[in-house]
Amino acid sequence: MSPPVWIDPVERGWVPMRVHQTYGPPALPNLPVIRIEENIAEKISRLNRVTTARDMYDLAWLANHRREIGGLDTALIRRLAVLKIWVDTNGVSGANAHWKPGHEPRDFNPETWLRTRGADEFDLEDIGALAVPTPTTSDLSATVSNHYSFLADLDADEMRLCAALEKDRQLALRLLNELPGLRLSDLGLY
Repeated sequence: MSPPVWIDPVERGWVPMRVHQTYGPPALPNLPVIRIEENIAEKISRLNRVTTARDMYDLAWLANHRREIGGLDTALIRRLAVLKIWVDTNGVSGANAHWKPGHEPRDFNPETWLRTRGADEFDLEDIGALAVPTPTTSDLSATVSNHYSFLADLDADEMRLCAALEKDRQLALRLLNELPGLRLSDLGLY
């Protein structure tokens, strides 16, 4: 069984398309999907380890389409990203859920994360047919750096967890249990 998402999923309808009219009743059901803040935090966490052009493109696209997406809870994104980076390094378990440490230990330094990434760090084929023309690596890097600067606004707990040290497990567990919706609080995390 895959570990659950950390924040309650939201229900989204289908993007209306002409073909849907041919389906007839009943209408297509809404689908439970990961909340955008958690999805963004996962991309931030992955980009803390490796620069994937796909994640950079997705974050830049989200930044450029914020008006259509609506407001984002940037404090929640930052909190989730710091926790996901900590869990990536140290792992967490609970009843029917296990997030094993999957990566070499890597702390989270917002200045390093927000840096201008060099073209040699990207695999532009990773973007595939998402964008024509393919954005330049400098454009992607600048957009992400500008729009995600809130990652540097760490509170005291987040600053402590940025080191991704095992000794901070109790703090990480407390913050995981306090996430909105309290989805993880009944899992007995350890």
